[in-house]
Amino acid sequence: MISIDAFRDQLCDLVEKKFPDVEFKINERRSSILEIRIFFTPEVFMESYLNGITGKRSFSLVKSGKRIWGYDNYRYWHYHPFNNPESHVQCNEPSLEKIVHEVQTGLTKIECLNMDIGK
Repeated sequence: MISIDAFRDQLCDLVEKKFPDVEFKINERRSSILEIRIFFTPEVFMESYLNGITGKRSFSLVKSGKRIWGYDNYRYWHYHPFNNPESHVQCNEPSLEKIVHEVQTGLTKIECLNMDIGK
């Protein structure tokens, strides 16, 4: 299982390379829980969660308070596709690179990248 420090560093490094002007809000609790919000705009952000004890991980792209895409391993690895974010599609564990790439694709779909994010 990945450590909280390694998870935070890897994810933040990958995001900063693709999106150099984003704002990070990082919350670490009890040395075992990490929550990261990465703001692309005030209304659009990626939320990442890691529980270092249970191994639970989740990644969501949120727009106007609603999840529009995501991955998590609650019970089993699955994703919530852009065309139906309430559905659960079973999958293998995604790499952080895959997640960041899919976030970039999603931002393009919702026309968030026309604001010089991710260039």
